[in-house]
Amino acid sequence: MHLPYSFGILQCLGLWQTTEFALIASFDDFDEFINNLIVLLTMVGVCGKIVNVILKRKEILRLINILETYPCLCQNLEEKYIQDEFDKSIKLRTLAYFGLTESAVAMVVSVSILCDTPNRSLPFKTWLPFDSKTFFGYWTAYNHQILAHVFGALVNVAYDTLIPGLMLKICAQLSILEHRLKLIPKKIYSSDLFIDVKRREINEISNCVKHHLKIFQFAEITNTVFSSVIFLQFSISTIVICVTVYKLSQIQINNPEFAPMAFYFTCMLSQVFVICFASSECNLKSYDIAMAVYQTDWYNLSVSTQKSLLFIMMRSLRPLKFTAGYFIDVSLNSYNQLVKLSYSAYNVLQ
Repeated sequence: MHLPYSFGILQCLGLWQTTEFALIASFDDFDEFINNLIVLLTMVGVCGKIVNVILKRKEILRLINILETYPCLCQNLEEKYIQDEFDKSIKLRTLAYFGLTESAVAMVVSVSILCDTPNRSLPFKTWLPFDSKTFFGYWTAYNHQILAHVFGALVNVAYDTLIPGLMLKICAQLSILEHRLKLIPKKIYSSDLFIDVKRREINEISNCVKHHLKIFQFAEITNTVFSSVIFLQFSISTIVICVTVYKLSQIQINNPEFAPMAFYFTCMLSQVFVICFASSECNLKSYDIAMAVYQTDWYNLSVSTQKSLLFIMMRSLRPLKFTAGYFIDVSLNSYNQLVKLSYSAYNVLQ
């Protein structure tokens, strides 16, 4: 090789690549290109999530602070019970998603140990700045790929449960607000002394209005922080689901590669579903505020308080929505559209 030191330094920096194991060089082998593309897109998504958490750290801390301060902080045992019920749901979904994702990783690693290590081949074909055919080079590259795979899966678990977790926190706050609205007449007329009733009405209504506005503020910040990454995930999932289905259709069920690919496909579907499902729950839950206002003993309140309640009802008719890239509504309907788009692209590939 001419100028080995110069080109060697450039290779170590990733600025001068050989054609071996490069993504573009695998165009001649379509199956190899698909495998490389899946890994590449997955890691692009992981990197996007890491960058988002680092850059948006202050905004995420602000969201946590909102939940820990008035008016979102629980005021009594009934509100604590409501919050605990949603926390249980968040925990259950997180553990289920964690189990599914780590099962897929364990499947990939197990198949790789059984099929790749005896032949001294790597789980994922890639370009390396050193010789991976030597004993030290092979095990360095192999452990690096396995650890990167595990790390990427853990990032996905943490991030993909963070967003729906925050959405369910919003649902919890909406349920707490419903509870507070229903108790307004009781709080106002709980005393036998009907002194300062007007003032108590104003205080209770203003507290509920502040809480309602704070919930919308929380949802807006959440959407601002995560919208771009959700769009990135939607884009990646559309391509990956498509090529994964194509790959599965080309593999026999008894092939060792079938089970890991099937698990990966399930994880990719779940990755988008958990976010879309939680977003739809928020959307529907925000409508319940109007019904909660109607179910209070509003007819016992003053006319001015009734008007304030009416404004709360009118505001709740504009439900909470989360978007991907600020123009795609995140909902079960958009999830169905994503799956249909992936299936259409799969038919084109066939």
